[in-house]
Amino acid sequence: MDYILQTNRLTKKYKNFQALNGLTMHVPKCSIYGFVGKNGAGKTTLIRLICGLQTPTSGTYSLLMAAAW
Repeated sequence: MDYILQTNRLTKKYKNFQALNGLTMHVPKCSIYGFVGKNGAGKTTLIRLICGLQTPTSGTYSLLMAAAW
């Protein structure tokens, strides 16, 4: 199966606060996902990581980039 987004044990720490703790997820192509959670759950941090605005503390992610023609 092809995935548009894959994360493997993605972690992001800010000093004494851990925004993401070992997130592993696979988002299939042609699917719609939403990020839902309480304040401080890591939603914005995940978006910033996959957009390349921040770097993870540990773990990996891959994002399938498609050409918009």
